Amino acid sequence: MGENLLMKKIIFLDIDGTLYSTKIGRIPDSAEKAIQLARKNGHKIFLCTGRSLSEIQKYLNYDVDGFILGAGGMVYADGKRIYDHPIAQRDVSRIKKQILKAGLGYCLEGAAGAYCSKVGYEYLLRYFSGGETDYDKQVALCMENGTYPESFGSEENDSIYKICAYGPSWLPLYPKLAELLEKPFVLTKSVEHPEENLCIGEVTNGNVTKGTAILKVLDHYNEESFNAIGIGDSANDIPMFQVCGTSVAMGNAAEEAKAHADYVTTDILDNGIWNAFVYYGLIEG
Repeated sequence: MGENLLMKKIIFLDIDGTLYSTKIGRIPDSAEKAIQLARKNGHKIFLCTGRSLSEIQKYLNYDVDGFILGAGGMVYADGKRIYDHPIAQRDVSRIKKQILKAGLGYCLEGAAGAYCSKVGYEYLLRYFSGGETDYDKQVALCMENGTYPESFGSEENDSIYKICAYGPSWLPLYPKLAELLEKPFVLTKSVEHPEENLCIGEVTNGNVTKGTAILKVLDHYNEESFNAIGIGDSANDIPMFQVCGTSVAMGNAAEEAKAHADYVTTDILDNGIWNAFVYYGLIEG
């Protein structure tokens, strides 16, 4: 396709499943190169993720222009925090009980750390393993991603921006949790890998999304939505797709996300980011 390289864009990149592959435990080299070249061409890059500040520590020195964290609860642009909206402590406490009542594990994703129930931590040991089977190495990988057992902290000593629920499959437990939640909180399917007995649902404030955060970034730069490109792979990226002028789903994306995208690129491990950047003229192929 190839748009004019002189038309500078703001590109919002999801992390997990879009930029970071759990299969190899890192960002593919082609994606890193694409980001470097796009910024060299004058485009801005934002990491737009459900992860909290603590979970992106290794990305803080990454060559990008800003971050949208906690699925929209915290926004950084040009090194400054321009928006901050954590979940109230009383709401966190209630949601924890609702997740346990539904029979699921949880992780409280905060600014200083992500704190997991016993069941939630067991799921995340596998999720961040990158295929590693040694327990001590799995723990180290979790720590590298800012994730700890709940004994390390809670909503009482940290600001929590998102809560994840963990189980083996979406049915039958997650619909039960959705019924227990009280407005404005909503449940969104984030990850579902039936072959791995792994499912992750995100509990967030329905009025605070990746989409609302992107609008704050656009306002910060006095830019219009047609200059925004959103790239993601799951249902929590749909609000991002809805506000960006151009939306791209990864080849490995959930079908729900693909249905809301303007374009579907290749799989994350098949140069998905690189190919999307080339397709839209952000870099030369």
